[in-house]
Amino acid sequence: MTWLDNPARLNDVRRIALVPVLSALIVGSDFALAPYVDVKLLDVMVFSAAFLFGFRLGAAVAIISEGAWSFVSPWGFAGPIMPFLIGGELLFAAAGWWASKVWSDRSKVAQNSIFIAALMLICAFSWDVETNLATALIASWPATSLPIVLAWQVSGIPFALIHETADFLLGLLFAPAAILLVPRVMKGGA
Repeated sequence: MTWLDNPARLNDVRRIALVPVLSALIVGSDFALAPYVDVKLLDVMVFSAAFLFGFRLGAAVAIISEGAWSFVSPWGFAGPIMPFLIGGELLFAAAGWWASKVWSDRSKVAQNSIFIAALMLICAFSWDVETNLATALIASWPATSLPIVLAWQVSGIPFALIHETADFLLGLLFAPAAILLVPRVMKGGA
């Protein structure tokens, strides 16, 4: 008997194969949405992946997707801020995993879409604060001060508002749909 004949191993292989497939979809959608600064499916897809398949798979998708985007983004290489971008993206994986524990009955996900959207908003806000703080520290090191950090936070508000609004709306509409439809598609029923 080979590993292909073992249903448990085949399921493991399918789950592992999801990581590059989802990562490619995310990076491709990032390019498609590039004209709309800070509007991306990355966050909601990482959240949904972790909700459906667990933290490890969601984290792998977050790390690979954000890492790849940090290299190929039309705005240039992310450089020393890249670990902070990836770390921030892991918030969405953790939130998706946590939400799967709270709403383990997927049939109730649509009824809780406003809470999922709020969770996406909280993660986006945390991501924005964390990455602005890291940018301030990296850009002004060793002369970092509270006024410099606050200036970076304030200058990021317009981008944060777009990011947080987009994540709220995409979390409201896309995450529940993905959480309900992906398992049906993977089983062959639509």
